[in-house]
Amino acid sequence: MKFKIFSILGVALCGFLATTAAPVESEEPNELEPRFYPKSYIFDPLPKLTESSPTTRYYEFELKVKKLSPDGFERPVWSVNGQYPGPLIQANKGDRLVIKVINRLGDPATIHWHGIFQRGTNWYDGVPGQTQCPIPNRVSFTYNYTLEQSGTYWYHSHFLAQYVDGLLGPLIIQDPDDPYKNSYQEDYVVTISDWYHSPSAPLLVQRTAPHYTGFNPYPDAALISGRGQYNCSSPAAGKHCNPNVKPATYNVQKGKKYRFRIINTSAYTYFTFSIDNHPLQVIEVEGTPVKQANTSTVTVLPLHTAQRYSVILHANQPIGNYYIRANIIESCLAPRTNNTINYNSSINPNATGILHYIGADSYSKPTSTEYPVTFTLCRGIDSSAIRPYKPDPAPANITNSFVLNVTFAPNDDDVGLFKINNSTFEPIFNNPTNERIMLKEDYTGFEKTQNAYGYDVPYGGVEIILLNGGLANHPFHLHGHAFHLCGVGQGIDINNLTTRNLIDPVVRDTVIVPPQSHIIIRYVADNPGVWAFHCHIEWHVELGMVAQLIERPTEFSNRTLPDDVRALCMQYDSYYKKQKRSTAALPRGSMVKRIQIRKNGGESKKQIREEEAAGNGEEAVLNEGERYIETEENDIGTQANEEYLMSIW
Repeated sequence: MKFKIFSILGVALCGFLATTAAPVESEEPNELEPRFYPKSYIFDPLPKLTESSPTTRYYEFELKVKKLSPDGFERPVWSVNGQYPGPLIQANKGDRLVIKVINRLGDPATIHWHGIFQRGTNWYDGVPGQTQCPIPNRVSFTYNYTLEQSGTYWYHSHFLAQYVDGLLGPLIIQDPDDPYKNSYQEDYVVTISDWYHSPSAPLLVQRTAPHYTGFNPYPDAALISGRGQYNCSSPAAGKHCNPNVKPATYNVQKGKKYRFRIINTSAYTYFTFSIDNHPLQVIEVEGTPVKQANTSTVTVLPLHTAQRYSVILHANQPIGNYYIRANIIESCLAPRTNNTINYNSSINPNATGILHYIGADSYSKPTSTEYPVTFTLCRGIDSSAIRPYKPDPAPANITNSFVLNVTFAPNDDDVGLFKINNSTFEPIFNNPTNERIMLKEDYTGFEKTQNAYGYDVPYGGVEIILLNGGLANHPFHLHGHAFHLCGVGQGIDINNLTTRNLIDPVVRDTVIVPPQSHIIIRYVADNPGVWAFHCHIEWHVELGMVAQLIERPTEFSNRTLPDDVRALCMQYDSYYKKQKRSTAALPRGSMVKRIQIRKNGGESKKQIREEEAAGNGEEAVLNEGERYIETEENDIGTQANEEYLMSIW
């Protein structure tokens, strides 16, 4: 297991090392971009869509590494078209999206369209090893699907932890029949996120190192719509830190009503979101409109990773400036023990933006007061606040039921991993599950590490009971469906579950599973394909907290895989074979050793390589490893780059 993890991460880390040299774009080596001008779309109201009938919308996404400074601290960012957050996708329900992705990251990549059902287009769901092969570097791939939904969604890389490095953006689908379309005049998007000053690859290698006893890497910043304010006078700030990042600012006109679509794009963190002096009426949760009720107007909104809400704000306060607040609730994270990666982060967990009334002094800081939190932290919003707008009872006739028990334990190499029913998920990037199903493979014979659970009754009722006996909360996300949240209860005794609500349960696609608790979800098997069900804390995904749901395999196996999807796997195979020699030639565990070397200095690289090879009884591969490492060093280039790598590690 350890070798598989290091082999996968090794390819990513090698790509990371390459992209920290010349391919990283910067206008001038020492010149910062205070913001990503002129692409400030995220602070503008969404443009009005005028088409009256479904249309095809074409996009071109270039994935590249670019030096940016979202919170002032400059670092390489895995960007879309040079932006973080990536470009806005906006469409109408019924439109078709054709999105050409050109990969110039130096690593493989995929894009998942979070919350989009992909009915009939499972192979465009963007999950490597499950619905497609990764897109190799310098290869393009086109996603092509029709939107049958409306609401607030987002897109992000699903390859390793790339979205933690910035590869994400909002996806908004308008609906002419939205029950709230006449309840507001303008429409805004807000992303909230944790942020790391180190790229994710070295963090992930350390997180999966044998004998590691810490917790998830601790963030360095909190961001609102890609902006934060880091203390550039900190010793850790480095030479290229911009102390003048403008706060995320949204303009409103007194008397108007505004829809704010709030998306938590974090790797790890649970947030509370609020706007001083302005209650927020919740009208949508993850694509499902919700009914008006006394409880649907809140002052503070809780969101865990990947959750989304739309709220209506009435700009009815005195003209002035008011704080927008996105607070990381540190008590909802694991403790900051001194053996946790980045435990000494100087994070300010409370990000602030500004709600600016037109006519107020633009240079005047808000003096508004923060709302108190009156609900239980680390939990979701009160379910009574987000009941579906239209009656939507849960399926009553259950044809397939699964119990998934989440645990954590070290493997034989003392790497701490998550397990579902005692099995850690391991992706097979060059042999996606949906292709195996279309080749008539029986999922019941898959490797145990595929965590495959199947059901084959058309339009049957599926129930999943998920048990979380650990001490962490987990935001679980289901691909291909929204689900009915029929119950959340304490305890993990399968014989003592909470009472199911089948009449008017919450409908969403991402739910918080509290510690020492269970959830019960139900949905209809109306979407044949392979669908991931996983915790959306990215570090937990990479530690194996993933299940695959094989929906109606008999029917799905008769579908035809598009030629471009099949060709992508051939391209990835060719890429992988070239990389495999490089990665496999390195001694077991050497990635972690090399990170420690870069952090601590010490012996010469040649001496260390000789000791690694001799210590592992692998003298025969030393020459291969030597040749590979020297090539990598030539790619990295200058001493300045070596110093930069050491500074971020």
